[in-house]
Amino acid sequence: MEKNRLEAFSDGVLAIIITIMVLELKQPVGDRWSDFQVLGPTLLTYLLSFVFIAIYWVNHHQIFHDAQQVNVKILWCNIAWMFTMSFIPFATAWVGTYPRSWIPLSIYFGDMALASITFHLMYYLIIKDSCSDRKFRLGLRSIVSLITYTAAAALGGFCPVAAFIIVAAVSLWWVVPGKKRSMPENA
Repeated sequence: MEKNRLEAFSDGVLAIIITIMVLELKQPVGDRWSDFQVLGPTLLTYLLSFVFIAIYWVNHHQIFHDAQQVNVKILWCNIAWMFTMSFIPFATAWVGTYPRSWIPLSIYFGDMALASITFHLMYYLIIKDSCSDRKFRLGLRSIVSLITYTAAAALGGFCPVAAFIIVAAVSLWWVVPGKKRSMPENA
């Protein structure tokens, strides 16, 4: 299969995911500033989710840039990754409604952890099957991200604000470009 088809399909799915997220946003019930402020947790969760998806979209393009081929293992891994990404609108809406509740937080951050794991597996398969001159290696940001998402899923219910701040900080770290390499580090 041509890698361009996989990238185009993935781009379409991610565009739909973002569209679903924005359609889930509800307008304030009134026209006062206080009515808008009530939506604060929902809007902040939406922002974090949007940045999370954008980071993966950028890194998806980067890891496929040097891929020579796409095989069935990579296709299925990409499908698994998109499945985890497709759950983000649901988790975002749930956490936006219940920002301090343990189960919605665990599902939300757990989905981020699963997206990270499936993405790293896909990156590993691309390096292993398509880039014989390179070795798979997790960079510091990747390791910190995996640990942060997993810890936030497990422990976020104890201190939701801290979990959001730490995950947001790790996400912002990804927005800043890393060192230039022949094969970019992934999310």
